[in-house]
Amino acid sequence: MEKQKKTYLKSFTEKVGPKSIQDMKEIIIAEEKNIRGSYEISTEWVPPESFVDHILEDSVFIMEFIITHGENSHDTKHTADVKQDLMLLENQLPFFIFQKLFGSHMEKLGIMGTVEQFILNFFSLKIKKKTNFRHFTDMFRCVYEESLEETPNLNDLTGEAIGEMANADNLSRAGVKFKTPSQWKSSERDRSHSGNLQPMTSISSGKETDDYSLHVSFKEGSLVMSSFRADEASETILRNVIAFEQSHGAVNPFTSNYINFINLLITNERDVEVLTAEGVLRNRMGSPNLVVQMINDLNRGLKEPTSSQYRSIAMNLKAHYKSRRNRYWATLSKVYFPDLLTGTATCAAVFLLFLTLIGTVASVIQAYKSFESVPPTIIYMTSKADQRKDAP
Repeated sequence: MEKQKKTYLKSFTEKVGPKSIQDMKEIIIAEEKNIRGSYEISTEWVPPESFVDHILEDSVFIMEFIITHGENSHDTKHTADVKQDLMLLENQLPFFIFQKLFGSHMEKLGIMGTVEQFILNFFSLKIKKKTNFRHFTDMFRCVYEESLEETPNLNDLTGEAIGEMANADNLSRAGVKFKTPSQWKSSERDRSHSGNLQPMTSISSGKETDDYSLHVSFKEGSLVMSSFRADEASETILRNVIAFEQSHGAVNPFTSNYINFINLLITNERDVEVLTAEGVLRNRMGSPNLVVQMINDLNRGLKEPTSSQYRSIAMNLKAHYKSRRNRYWATLSKVYFPDLLTGTATCAAVFLLFLTLIGTVASVIQAYKSFESVPPTIIYMTSKADQRKDAP
């Protein structure tokens, strides 16, 4: 890696010229105190000259890497590995130094837009214009936070911890449906067209496969959430964002709360299978057990939150699961109406039974009417005749 950093620095110097490199060193020297202060671990043991060279090499390496491996290039294993290294909390460079070092060189490098836009495009991220982030990990944290329709005030959500909650498999058995935002919107349109109803307000503006969405909603028996991508890259991003949230008290732990909620949904392999079948989980780990292990590892060490944006959702899910009517109806639906063919057969059987019942009732009524139509004299004479036959 050190050899590659030297190569990238040489390549970058050829693009901007030696004078620009010297100017960049001057900027780092002027900002040395602020740069050192941005790290959690003390860097006093690093001599000033070595520190300046180190910051320059790392900054140029990251920028040159992004230029070389743009958003439209094919992601090789090397590219993916470097991207993951850029996410490690211990490898973070303060973002302000990128802006100071490269802001005036963007046009010379053939790049349109700002440094911020260029880096966001590389990671295929979108963020609000006025959002300020400290480094790459904080950048992802901001993207996660902004996926919430409204940024909740966790102080207003303080209460008892969520505690125990039914997992995905048990919720499914109780009739809870798991849907992505697009699936919900589709069913919403169907209800609107079939029942002449006004469309309901959209609960999410995110894409179905939004990899960085924390949005979850529970409406009309459906838990709506963006499809969760379970793979090594997602685990790295989430692990570092959570570590950053946990180490900075001033930062709202929205992502940590999300993983805590997902950990309640996914407790075993069957939960993974249910969520995958419903389309709200994309398992790229392979075995369902690896997904369970991934979620458990991410949640390990996290304190159970007493202030969570998912608290009311969890309470509503608990109430739904405790309802006997919901469980009985769900069982009836799964047994007799699991698919169109079985449902049609069930309806046909019920209809046939209904026709048989009608036929039986009609026969009884007809027999009763026939009996009533016989004159009483005939009935009396028949009865007397029967009595004489029976006499000795």
